[in-house]
Amino acid sequence: MAADEKKVRRIVLTQLARSGIRYVPAAISARHLHLCARDLEILFGPGYELTPLKKLVQPGQFATKEQLILEGPRGRIEKVRIIGPVRAETQVEISLTDSFALGIRNCPVRMSGDTAGTPGIRVIGPRGQIDLDHGVIVARRHLHLSREQAMAYGIHDGQIISLKVDGPRPCILNDVVCRTGEKHELEFHIDTDEANGCCLSNEQLLEVLPDGPGVSGAAPSRAEKPKQAEETGNEGSCTAEEREEEPVWELVTEREVNEAFLGRRKKLFCEKEALITPLARDRAGELGIRIERTPGKKKRPEALPNPGETVLDLITERDINDAYRDNRETVFGSSRALVTEAARERAAASGIRIVRTEGGETCRSRG
Repeated sequence: MAADEKKVRRIVLTQLARSGIRYVPAAISARHLHLCARDLEILFGPGYELTPLKKLVQPGQFATKEQLILEGPRGRIEKVRIIGPVRAETQVEISLTDSFALGIRNCPVRMSGDTAGTPGIRVIGPRGQIDLDHGVIVARRHLHLSREQAMAYGIHDGQIISLKVDGPRPCILNDVVCRTGEKHELEFHIDTDEANGCCLSNEQLLEVLPDGPGVSGAAPSRAEKPKQAEETGNEGSCTAEEREEEPVWELVTEREVNEAFLGRRKKLFCEKEALITPLARDRAGELGIRIERTPGKKKRPEALPNPGETVLDLITERDINDAYRDNRETVFGSSRALVTEAARERAAASGIRIVRTEGGETCRSRG
């Protein structure tokens, strides 16, 4: 599949995820190395630079023309590809089958970069060799997503999810670690042993499963919406005890539903005569969130800014992005603050609250 086709495919998958249909493409990762600058010069000579062979999906990464030899206590493996660019520390990623061939015992399953206490290995290059005292791992299965993709899928960094594999050997892959951020792009990474075990191929689509074993806070797909929500239109009644700690809304929009989902709440409470927008109803159905009407009237307590926290006179999309990046749940505006439409949309998508305050803080605009 051409690079541009992959890009278009990921854009389509991200759009589908916003509607609750969540699939991710697989990438089978063969054995490879990441080198630090010092080790690169030992293996290839002073001043040597890696030669890009093929761009990878992950931003800034590429497979190189250069290959090396791995030598363990029992055997060696030749023509092992290097992945660029250079890193702060050299790391070798192999499969368990490779570890048997090399004679490396108890090779741990780790995330990239977690090399403390791992086995070592000899790496042989055209101009020299290095004997690593640690740095060999079997890569733990994981899913990459950009910030935008993570919000569309309802997934946060470090979350553990499960993926469903269809085909001649269907199975459920639990314990998939999610890595999100600007240096990531939608792609599920799995090594050759695991891929062969379930007959998985490159770019095959895997379904992100709803809440269940190995899943933390994932949204259900359209096909798996709770039956009760479908039958009642996601509305019902509740007791005072059930809503004791929950906000009760006078107006329910898509934003309030998104916020409930990000807070891992299964119910959203509103007043008996509250207006519920059509988009809110649709979104609640997609995410399996039940909208409960209550005869009581309990206003949502407004948050107050911490001492020294900025209260804005103008809230833009940039302010919401800054809050999301800094793991803040609330952006504070003055009582007469102007909030742009782009800021409102971004806040709804990311679950950031915009709160107007009359608190004792001096209102300041972002510099």
